[in-house]
Amino acid sequence: MKHPLWVVVLASVAASCGSSSETKYEVTGMLGIPSSTIVGANLIFVDAAVNGSPEQTPFGVLIDSGSPVVLIDPEMFGLPTPATANDVQKNVDLGLIRDGYVVATIQQIPAVQLSAAMMDTIGFGGILGGNVMRQFSVQLDYAAPSGHGFCLGCTSGARDDVESPGAAVPFMLKGGAHGPLVLNSMVMPTVTTPATRIPVTVTIDGTDYPFILDTGASEVSVRGSVFDAITSDGRAVLKDFPITTVMGDSGASVTRTRTITVGGETVMDAPVMTIPGDDLLNGISAEVDRSGKTQIDGLLGGSYLRNFLVTVDYPGGQLHLQSYNTQTWVDEFKRVGVGLAQTPATANHWYAFGVVYPGTDAYNQNLKVGEEVISIDGTPLDGLDPVTADALLNGTVGTTKTIVYAASDNATPVSVDVKVDDLIPSP
Repeated sequence: MKHPLWVVVLASVAASCGSSSETKYEVTGMLGIPSSTIVGANLIFVDAAVNGSPEQTPFGVLIDSGSPVVLIDPEMFGLPTPATANDVQKNVDLGLIRDGYVVATIQQIPAVQLSAAMMDTIGFGGILGGNVMRQFSVQLDYAAPSGHGFCLGCTSGARDDVESPGAAVPFMLKGGAHGPLVLNSMVMPTVTTPATRIPVTVTIDGTDYPFILDTGASEVSVRGSVFDAITSDGRAVLKDFPITTVMGDSGASVTRTRTITVGGETVMDAPVMTIPGDDLLNGISAEVDRSGKTQIDGLLGGSYLRNFLVTVDYPGGQLHLQSYNTQTWVDEFKRVGVGLAQTPATANHWYAFGVVYPGTDAYNQNLKVGEEVISIDGTPLDGLDPVTADALLNGTVGTTKTIVYAASDNATPVSVDVKVDDLIPSP
């Protein structure tokens, strides 16, 4: 069974060190018009078209400041997959869609074309990386009305629903690469990218750490030594939390911080995770500083960023954070104590229990890994995408969710009311 990627860490695509000159891309249409998006797992996916062909998936193109390249799954746009190795790299026209109409098209941007290897579990069409976004000011609105949550060419400014002016955090782009891509252990082409890494100082529970901004990471992610320091006081830790990274499927450890502060903007009780091994962060560190003197300790991801209207002014070298006046997001760790996994094609239903967390009401009620899930609170799971299906498990701690599942020892589906737990209580 495959775990749905409701917590996705698409932090970056690592490559060997190098540099590249600036490339400017022509844009047709209008800049400054927000595009239609889906927000899921603390990530923003924009509706898009490739070479005039619109996406054929609920999730379009991920906005990922942590990726130095653009990745496209042509199958998700009804386009042919690469016929030869020479076709893997291709210049494409990427159109941004609002309510069914292309409002702006970035012309002839370099993309690495993938096929079934492109994160098929969640089924999105691609990644818009920093090598293209660095030409623009871009805005990510995690609480966008009507689902218009990404804007190419928008700048920060006063709005009724956010703090104004908010914080302005200066940055200077770092990195740049020339070498083979590393993605899910696949052999990938050699690419050359300019500097795309956005360094930021992140203060966690009073201690400063060097991070990079990563809008393609669902959670704030830290290296193992930082996680150990944060949790040395004995606070709650959730282990073996299933995730997918650019390096493949993994299990993370998650805890809550007391405070995370960037540029004077503080978020309380934000989750942070660590992934076994620090290969990803070590690779980014080597790219950011080839002298080896700088160690990047983490990725500033969605569990912090979702609290803000985020504007990344690449040309101006400023990250703007404007906190929302009202919280609109749901805490993904206040949920029924199970995780869903996609089942094989031969199964009767789309999802099963992929993990049952010890100490939760779900565990105490003897729910078992592998038992197929039919519905949650009356909503059938068959036909739902992984993010939507998993979100049905979220709720207010102490309330209950009615889960109908096919028990392994019972021919008749079982209905059970399961309490919502806080999987990682506040320290």
